Amino acid sequence: YIITTADNHGTNWTTTAAHCCTAIYVTSATYGRTDKKTCSARRPADQLKNTECFTYAEEVGERCNGKQWCKVKASNYVFGDPCYGTYKYLEVEYICYVLRVACEESVAEIFCVNGSISVISATYGRSDQTTCSDGIPDEQTDNTDCKCQITNSRKLTLISSVFGDPCVGTYKYLEVLYRCESEFMV
Repeated sequence: YIITTADNHGTNWTTTAAHCCTAIYVTSATYGRTDKKTCSARRPADQLKNTECFTYAEEVGERCNGKQWCKVKASNYVFGDPCYGTYKYLEVEYICYVLRVACEESVAEIFCVNGSISVISATYGRSDQTTCSDGIPDEQTDNTDCKCQITNSRKLTLISSVFGDPCVGTYKYLEVLYRCESEFMV
């Protein structure tokens, strides 16, 4: 994803809830100006002419990585002024990871509103005592060292006959970590 916002009166860059992020990972963030068109509406030409001025905005990753959403002010106060007199904007490229968990004998639907699904990892079994444990006897959640990697799919039905049974007698769950691959500008 690519988000661009201008520094007009302290405009903020915010990830939106529509992406259902479990975790954000910022791959690139710059503050300044690299072209004449981005965030140029109603701006005088002399504030748009310097297109070779920007600074890497590491603060965005420091504030946002691993969070479900974040807000960063696009301003000289936060990032310094890489080009005095030039109208600047913050451009952020990030990956939004989604984690889906589905208990045994249920269906996990992994989906993207826009774009395609890229599964990072998928495991079936049990690695802790609390996930999918409501109403399950303790002896069925005690074994926390039993899981197997599985292949990606849009719908994964949680039946031991589909994935095999990595831990007989243990109530299992599926964890799928994925991202939606698409680009957009704001």
